[in-house]
Amino acid sequence: MEKESIGLKIRQRKGADPAYYWVASAVSRHAKDYQLKTVRLHGDEEQRNAKCRALTSELREWLSNRGLGAPPIYDGTLKSLIKMYQTTKGSGYMMVKSNTRAMYDFSLALLEKDCGMRRLEKLTGLDFRSWYEHFKEPAEDTPAQAKRRAELAKEGIILAPNGERLRRAYQCMQLLRIVVNFGVVANITECFRLKTVLETMEFHVPRGRIEQITFDQAEAICNVAIEKGLHSIALAQALEFELTLRQIDVIGRWEKSEDYRDGGIIDRGQRWRDGLLWSHLDASGILTKPTSKVDGVVAEHDTMQYPFLRKIIDMVPMGKRMGPMIVSEATGLPYRRRYFSDVWRECADAAGVPKTVWNRDSRAGGITEGSDAGADLEHLRHHANHQNAATTQKYNRKTLEKTRNVAQLRVAHRKAANASETEA
Repeated sequence: MEKESIGLKIRQRKGADPAYYWVASAVSRHAKDYQLKTVRLHGDEEQRNAKCRALTSELREWLSNRGLGAPPIYDGTLKSLIKMYQTTKGSGYMMVKSNTRAMYDFSLALLEKDCGMRRLEKLTGLDFRSWYEHFKEPAEDTPAQAKRRAELAKEGIILAPNGERLRRAYQCMQLLRIVVNFGVVANITECFRLKTVLETMEFHVPRGRIEQITFDQAEAICNVAIEKGLHSIALAQALEFELTLRQIDVIGRWEKSEDYRDGGIIDRGQRWRDGLLWSHLDASGILTKPTSKVDGVVAEHDTMQYPFLRKIIDMVPMGKRMGPMIVSEATGLPYRRRYFSDVWRECADAAGVPKTVWNRDSRAGGITEGSDAGADLEHLRHHANHQNAATTQKYNRKTLEKTRNVAQLRVAHRKAANASETEA
């Protein structure tokens, strides 16, 4: 029943692993006009279920707006409060971007699954502390991990146990605060008390990531990708590292759309947005693109200052420089985030890049390289678009000068390092 209620369907395949899908009609018989009919699911069971709950929540909101589904009713449980937060117009959930909403959905799904039936009037701070401890427990081994652990144990090699999931636990508590705050806005009596309780509690903040991609690693990933015929992966990697662009500003994102009149690239009820277009790159090599993080902030870079990046850009014939820069060779459409991550990981593994290093660490690697090369801190901030819109406006006319300076320092730093290695 649980799997049916969240729209999860499993298709057994002879000689292969099962395929998992979210199916709208499995959630409601009224979903025949819903544009997103079926979605292929990836990841482990927890990730698949979280994705199903997020898609189901969106479908129920769509049904409710058309009078086809029952509006969310608060019945005193945490689960009902979460549903209200996810489906009520005017809630903060409706105001965040789709990629942020996806992160919210993962934590909300955990809270709903493990704590959703608890009644708010019976909750105390001791419950919240217990939930935090539960969510940070190490993950169980996957079948592949268990097999590997057993094989090494026979050889006398004991693998370290899985680490605590501090980030997962912390994010769940942060979403609990957000949901309770929504309850206060919705004038739910018990939420006033619980808000006070949560304000007196502290949960360990997980350390920020310290990993970074080096130029050698970025170059190796690009070379592997090109050998595999995945020029899109190579170009995305080079753009993220060299120009310190966020992944979302390179590959874009997909979000649900019910209105086809706005045009753009639409697939299975979702519209692509925020990614790099070839039109963002002019004939002189200047790349200018509004970023997705803060309205009004524009990334501006002279790609001619980065020989490695230019080599990969110049592999694309002029006649094919139309539309999105980064498209999947398999589908011809811009990548969806998880699929991009999976393909990138395959290339990174083949290049010998540790699994602890992620694609998102490209930006940190580029910034670190610039710092090591002696680039001015303010110029680096500008290069990475870390300042707010007001700061961007202040330096707007000198953006290209600053980012070009960072590029020259970084490339010169590489040449000096290579020269010293040759002499040695």
